Amino acid sequence: MDTASTLIGLGLLAVFVLPILFLIWQQNNKEKNRLKNLKKLSNQNNLTTDIVELSATLLLGLDSKAKKLLVIEPTNNMKHQVLDLSYIKNTTVSSHPFPDNAQLIKRISLDLSENRNNKKLTEIIFYDEDDNANNNASERLIVAQKWNRIISEKLSA
Repeated sequence: MDTASTLIGLGLLAVFVLPILFLIWQQNNKEKNRLKNLKKLSNQNNLTTDIVELSATLLLGLDSKAKKLLVIEPTNNMKHQVLDLSYIKNTTVSSHPFPDNAQLIKRISLDLSENRNNKKLTEIIFYDEDDNANNNASERLIVAQKWNRIISEKLSA
């Protein structure tokens, strides 16, 4: 009777633990692939990314020495662009609320303005309610503020 109970217990443990272990393994593989894609595109653009950010919808890599930022959108067929920070004057984090409910965030972006005329050079979207139903807006806001701080430090240096 003890052997049967032990086998049943081990079977139930396997039923509940193995799927969780599989999901962790699968998530680690996805993250490794994202990092590999980031490093590959960095090498193609002659960049040495020393600060990176990986998420499901955005890959960022900063080359501190060359002062260039690599922005990759994995959901948009790995579309990427290299931004030269020497042309950037300032950065701001913009959070756009819903028109009917100001407490809910619809979109979070990092706006980069160029040196002349304070014209917006580009916008890096960290969160968009229409595209990112699974992401947490407050978490993405913290990441956008972190990158705003990192880029601002590189601009002043």
